[in-house]
Amino acid sequence: MTDLYTTYIAKKSIYGRLFKARLLMGLLLAMIPSVSLAQENQGLLTLEESIRRIAEIAPEMQAANAGIGAQHGKWELANAWPNPSVSIVADDTLKREVGGGGYNVTEFSISQPLPMGRLAYQRRQAKAGVAKAEMQYHNQQLLLEYKVALLFHTLQMKEAQLKLAKTRLQQASHYQSGDRKHHRGDPLIRYLTPLEKMRLDIVLEAAKQAVDVAEGEFNDTASSFKSLLGVSAEQSLRLKPLTPVSKAKELNYLEKNLQAHPALEAAEQQIISAQAGVDIAKWQRISDPTLTLFRRNNFLANGQLSNGIMLSIDVPLWGQNNGAITRARYAVDQAQAELDIKQRDLQSRLHNSYLHLGHLIEQAEQYRTKLLQPAQHIFKLTRKGFDAGELNILTLIDANNTYFDAQARYLTLLQEGWLELAVLRRAAGIALLSSDIKTNFGAVK
Repeated sequence: MTDLYTTYIAKKSIYGRLFKARLLMGLLLAMIPSVSLAQENQGLLTLEESIRRIAEIAPEMQAANAGIGAQHGKWELANAWPNPSVSIVADDTLKREVGGGGYNVTEFSISQPLPMGRLAYQRRQAKAGVAKAEMQYHNQQLLLEYKVALLFHTLQMKEAQLKLAKTRLQQASHYQSGDRKHHRGDPLIRYLTPLEKMRLDIVLEAAKQAVDVAEGEFNDTASSFKSLLGVSAEQSLRLKPLTPVSKAKELNYLEKNLQAHPALEAAEQQIISAQAGVDIAKWQRISDPTLTLFRRNNFLANGQLSNGIMLSIDVPLWGQNNGAITRARYAVDQAQAELDIKQRDLQSRLHNSYLHLGHLIEQAEQYRTKLLQPAQHIFKLTRKGFDAGELNILTLIDANNTYFDAQARYLTLLQEGWLELAVLRRAAGIALLSSDIKTNFGAVK
């Protein structure tokens, strides 16, 4: 009895160790696909990474940055007072009064124009100009992101189409007699009539032509994208695969973000600048008053020096700068109208794009579940039936074309969804990158 119990305990221990070993092996095997998938996804170029790379070298962003610098230069000019002027008068008064010869300095003066109230409005206008340039920088970033997104998603589409064309060619090659065997490994090959062979040859040739076309389109798009990235044409690109678009953000959030759209804020700063221009035009009715300090030699008073002060003011009798004031006021109306136009267009584009994107997401999902998956299932059954001699060649070709055409249409729906999402981000003013402006310019207060 003791021996049996000992044997039982020993077997139980061995079985326990075997179970733990098998469990550990199962866990390791289960981890292998996830690890390989993680390694496979490493190095894939995403849209955000593409935008980040292109924004660093894009001349559009450099031009927008230079525009900010130019407005800072105007800001410095707006704060500066007019330079003073120095005058020296030398004449022959001494020669005429007391006799002698030559010229003597008779008067020395310093004049300083006083800008009075116009400087405050010039500073306001210059500050609005800097703010407008910064908003234009943000808007240029949105435009660049939109441009990159269009090309990125197009390249994703071309790459997916090329893979699909190669799969279609591989399947067409499988139809040929050398590769058509029973799915269970039966060495028997289905007999094909000459007419069936001709039909399959046409399917194969069409698949080859489709691969050639897809390769050409992919290479052309990849060349344009590499040029935008600033990389050599020989460098290979591994893009993130084309996937379904997730649900867009709520419309209320998008409308709220629209109010802070860089294009609208730039237009608002243009209104502020135009309003300040009206006040500047009013102050320019007369020139700046000029204060003059002078010292004069009075030869009639035994050569004594006299000091004096003089204030010069224009009298606006003939010209009151009314034309410039009128022009400045209409500039305000024009800036307000441009803001209203942009607000209307962006609002309309936002609503239309939001509805269209929702429709595309829903259509793609319905297409996948109600058309693509059934077509794939029918295609699989048709291949088996054809290999078994139960179905004719026309049924096989029809199932082949239906399935691969459905795949192509599904890829098109996915691309249209991503392109519409890019339009929606642009309309709502949502940037994928940080909107911080990296410049060396000082802050405007």
